[in-house]
Amino acid sequence: MIAQEICEALYALPGGVVEPRRRSIFKPVMFALIGVVLLIINVVAVYNSDALSMFLIVAGMSLLGYGVVVGVMRMVSDERVPYHTASHRYMRYKESFYDRQQLAALQRAVAMGDESAIAAIEKSDIAVITLVSYSSSDGSIVGYALYEYVDMESRIIGKPTIKA
Repeated sequence: MIAQEICEALYALPGGVVEPRRRSIFKPVMFALIGVVLLIINVVAVYNSDALSMFLIVAGMSLLGYGVVVGVMRMVSDERVPYHTASHRYMRYKESFYDRQQLAALQRAVAMGDESAIAAIEKSDIAVITLVSYSSSDGSIVGYALYEYVDMESRIIGKPTIKA
């Protein structure tokens, strides 16, 4: 996982403000239920429309399949993500990509925790330098980590920065 170092730094914050939790299976279950509802609508309500019937079957089976597969994967997976206990929400994950020329400016902005300076730096479509951030919903805790893509893998640059 590319963000393992930043997750460990967030979990190490005093007072247990951020803890590792398994992702919720609520959304996959809802997708599966919507798929089942579409399939039931197809059986009960559609009589003469072949196009509508096929749409409901394809959409229903797709949603049902997605919900079941993702739900099972989340139940059996050991992956944990940062959970902010004060706001009772999972922390937001964000990745931004930059060119190598922006590395010095990016390191300064990350070290200061200056979000406006980070936003002002020009982004790239190629992941040479990757800025990974986790933020709480209220913005009280923000964690940053810089990664460099070298030799077919992402390596961390420096230590993760936590702004609490």
